Parts: sequence; structure tokens; C-alpha cells
Amino acid sequence: MIDGFILAAGEGRRLRPASLSCPKALVPFCGVPLLELIASQLTRLTVNRVVVNCCYHGDRVAEATARLRDVFGWNLLVSQEDRLLNTGGGIRQGVELLPHGEHVLVHNVDVILDVDLQELIDHHVRSEAAATLLLVPGRGPQTVDMGPDGIITDFRRPPGKGRYTFSGVQILRRDALQYLPTSQSPSIIEAYEAALKAGELVVGMSVGESYWADLGTEPSYIRAHAETADCPLRRFPRLRQAQGEQARRRGVLEAGGVRCTGALGVGESVSVPAGGHLHNVVLWDKTEFSAPLLYADGVFVGGRLGVPGPVTMERKPDPRVFSSLRLSAEDCLVENLPKQGSGRRYCRLSAGDQSWVWCAYDPHRRENASFCAIANFLERLSVRVPSIVLHLADVGEIVSRDLGQHDLQRLHRPQQVACLHQVASQIARLHVLGDKAARLEEFPLQPGFTKGLYDWERDYFREHMLRGVLGVPEWWADVAGEYCELRSLLLQQPLVPIHRDLQSANIMVAEEEAYLIDFQGMRLGCAAYDLGALLYDPYQGYDRDVRKGIWQYYRGNVEALGERPPDDDVLYAAAIQRLLQALGAYGKLWLQDGLEWYRQFIIPGLEMLAAASGENDDRPEMHRLASRALERARKKLPASPDHSSSSVSDRQMS
Repeated sequence: MIDGFILAAGEGRRLRPASLSCPKALVPFCGVPLLELIASQLTRLTVNRVVVNCCYHGDRVAEATARLRDVFGWNLLVSQEDRLLNTGGGIRQGVELLPHGEHVLVHNVDVILDVDLQELIDHHVRSEAAATLLLVPGRGPQTVDMGPDGIITDFRRPPGKGRYTFSGVQILRRDALQYLPTSQSPSIIEAYEAALKAGELVVGMSVGESYWADLGTEPSYIRAHAETADCPLRRFPRLRQAQGEQARRRGVLEAGGVRCTGALGVGESVSVPAGGHLHNVVLWDKTEFSAPLLYADGVFVGGRLGVPGPVTMERKPDPRVFSSLRLSAEDCLVENLPKQGSGRRYCRLSAGDQSWVWCAYDPHRRENASFCAIANFLERLSVRVPSIVLHLADVGEIVSRDLGQHDLQRLHRPQQVACLHQVASQIARLHVLGDKAARLEEFPLQPGFTKGLYDWERDYFREHMLRGVLGVPEWWADVAGEYCELRSLLLQQPLVPIHRDLQSANIMVAEEEAYLIDFQGMRLGCAAYDLGALLYDPYQGYDRDVRKGIWQYYRGNVEALGERPPDDDVLYAAAIQRLLQALGAYGKLWLQDGLEWYRQFIIPGLEMLAAASGENDDRPEMHRLASRALERARKKLPASPDHSSSSVSDRQMS
């Protein structure tokens, strides 16, 4: 006799903050509670009864189980735990409700797996194994190894070092539980390891190419909504039915003027104003938005959502931040960080030897709302960025890994050069691999580079540097023709996702590894624009040999990824374009915004402009303009105060 078991007692800690108000078993996937989806799979098989164990919000899980029993007639039993007993302890207690079952088919409630589970049962019975585990090849953490004979040889390989991932679905002989340790909360894996040592068979069965998803984290939970939308799910009829309803609900939103891109899960009675944009979000039942904004990479758990007010220095973290991190607000130190961006506020949260960076952002600024989406996108490309720990999309708050206080500027030159090589390799991945990925995901980037945006950067320089700082706007007339040729060259280049602000202040260094930050301005543009910003950085003033070496290293990485890199002349043109924007910003921030700190970078910026325009003989008038402007600035600008104790990372260039 075979019985079923749904492991549903866990707290869903990795899915916080969404799971703070909802037990993991009742989290909706494609609009249907996970418990209902998994129970629908097990009750289709030749199983006698199905036990659902519960603990966290246990009364709600028990009530939901009773409703499923009444509505569908499923033979479901509840094993309620006073405390979490882990997988092994939970199964050991729950099987007491199954006194006659010889085998137990166990399914994690937060796993979606499109396989024929009857094949697993048949394989297990034929092999007479103590346990048979469904294994996922080449995906997930890959901590399991299996021999050619199908016997599992190791459950605890370092992540990525094994060949398989345990899917969360298994079938075991009831007597295999005798190998569990006597502790109250053992893992079922401990029983399997002990069984192997005792000479029992513990075997694996590969799921092959079948669809599998572990929904334990918010990014994987969101992403699985997109994956299953494109998957036929031949062996999962209840989820296939839910797919059709999801497509209908998405169509209703789009017909109402809502833009829908990426992954989308839609509950019942959802309301989004026309003009809103949903990207990689899951909306639980009765979610109502009050403003037509971009909502990206978040889970919205229902109710009417207002729009957070302006971000002020008095803003404090939402209480769910502390609950999700398992901290007490009273025991957590909240320290203001000096770097504050446009519509953003940053603090460091510290408790004991742990620390995180908390950010509150104004969702009216589209680039702020897309930050988490871009961060997750870059991580999937293996581009190093601070890992997102939490995203409270309903209130505009992010918690990310704390990388410390060292940006690229604080390093000595040899260390800087080593990190520049890392950045060049990372940014090559973005330019080559990110292009296809961004188009597939319909990614919410900022408006791309066009003639208008290039001209805006040009005019920024003319207005705020030539006119505002130097008082010679007429000098531009001599370079207008050359600039038009430069702009045409940039416009002819392929469009790829670019960081857009790839300067030293936006490269953090932790444990000798470089990480990109402040990437929310990402857009489509010329790849060389990023390299121009990186190598001709006024904050650093790298010499020509350093610039040349990093540029060639970047080009080699692009070629290794199968694409043709930009020519040298494109780099020089892009560097000039970027410097026009940067110098215009320095002038505005100093003279109009009263931020005198930026004045000290005007002369270094003009020196870089002279270097970029003088790299070849094609732009003599631009080089002459840069040289004249540099000479005038040295005479005109008063001596800069001593800012030796400052850091570029303490400010944000707009």
C-alpha cells in the first residue's frame, strides 16, 4: 500500500517578507495555492491517503486542507506539529496517521515538478530500494552525486560540484525511518545516509528535461511564473488549467492599458490603473494599485496599496525588514550612509557581526523602481552586483548585501588595475550576453541612446561648462561639424545594454572582488560608452598605458564570447561624448546646485577630454577646444579647497 505526504510545515523564511503573513503551503502559484496544486498531483495516483504536515500558521493550513477535502473529496489528513520537526521528524510523526502504509510518496509543497509520478512509484517498487529520490540533472545547487548503477553516492557535495539536485520529491519504504537519528528535528537525508552505510539501497531517478522549480526564494518564485507560461506541463493538469486562467487575466490587464512584461502572476480581483507597467511581479488576490507606476520584481500580497511619500532623512525601515531578517528593531543599529542618490536614502543595518544596506526609494522615479529587476538580471549573467536580500516593493524598500566602504578610488594603482580587469570582463558579459537576455525579458530599461540623448549631453556641456563656468559658449561653433561626425559614428554602433555610469565611484571592492553598483540608469547604447566612462574617469585620470591595456583586455573578452568588439576610434568618440556629459554635470552641480565639491574635477575632466580627443588625428578641432578650455579653466577657476578627506563615493553625480 502506498500513501502520500506533503511537507508543508516550514516557515518559508527564504520567501520573506511575503511569507510573514501567509504559510508557505497557501502561497499562490499561478493564482492557485501551492497546497492545492501538489495535492491535485498526489491524489491522481494510486495512493491511499495523503498526510499534510503543518506548523507555521498551522491552523490556517489545517483549515485549507479541510476545505480541499470537502470540495474535491480528496482523502487528506493533517499532522499538526507543535514545533518544527524538520523533514525527517515531520515524516516520522505524520506516518503515525498511516498505520498500514508500506511506502510513502513525499512531495515538498514549494516544488513544481512536471513528471509522471507513477513512473517513480513503479521504479521504486521494482528496485526494492529503501528510498528512491527524483534528481534534477545540471540545475539547481547540484549537491548530489549518483553512480552508474543508480545508487546515490553523496548527498553533500559543495554547491555546483555534484551532478544532480534533489528535487524535493521522493518515495521511501516505511521501515527506512528506523535510520533516523533520535533527535527531535532530524533531516530525512540523515536517514538515507545511515541506510546506505547499513547496506540498504538508496537510489536516484533522473527527471531528465522535465520542468522543475524550487519556489523557496522570491526571485525563483517570480521567475517560475514566466517559465511555466512557456512550458506545456503535460503531466500537471491542475497547473495547466491555471495557466489558461493566468493568460486570460493578463489579457484583461493589457486590454485595460496596463503594460505587462516578464513574469506575471495574477490573482483574483486585481486592479491596476491604465498606464501602469508590471514586470516580473506576482499579485495576490485583491491587490489594488492606486497609481500608474512601474512595479517590478516584487510580490504584492493583496490589499489597496498607496504610493509611498517622498524619501526623507527621517524615513525608517518598515518593521517587516527586521522580521524578515529575524532581528529586533531595538537590537539593530541603523547608521546613515553618506551616499544618497536621487530619490533614495541609504542606511547600514548592523546586528552583531552581520550587516546589510537598506535603501528607501521614490517609486515615481522609474529608474529606482527598476533597480531590483536590473540587479537580478545582472546576477543571472554572472555580473557581480550586491545581492538583493529583500525587496518590499509595496513601500519601496530594498535590503542588499553590505559590501563595506571601499570603492575603486580607495585602492592603490596596482590594485585598481587588477579590479579594472575584473570590471572589463564583467562588462563584456553584459554587452554580449545581456543583449539577447534583455530582449527576451522585455526588460524595463531607461530610454536608450538616440540622437536626441546624445544632443542633450552635448548641450549640457555647452550650457553648464562653456557658458556657465568658462563664459565662452561661442567656442562650440568650431567643433560642431566634428561633433556631428562623432555622433553619427556612435549612432551606427550596435545597441547593447550598458551601465551608463561606469565610473570608479560606482565600483565597490569587497574581498578583492569588484562589484557594480548604481546601475539603475541602464539603457541600450553603444558598448564603448561604458569603457569611455571607465577609462577616461576624471576622478582617477588613468595614464595611457593603463587605458590601452584595459581596453585590449575588454576587446579580448568580447571576442572570446563570440562577438566583434568596437574599434579604437569608437572608444575615443564614446569617451568624448561621456566627458561632455560629465563636465556639464560638474558645472551645473557647482554653480546651480551649490555643490562646490564638484569644482575640483573640472580640470581633471578637461584633461581627460584633451586626452580622448588627441588619441588620433581625426578630431583636431575637438582637441583644440579641450586644450583651450583647459588653459582657460586653469586661469579662471579659483584654487580648489583641500578635499583630501572626501571620497567621490560620498556624493552622487546626477
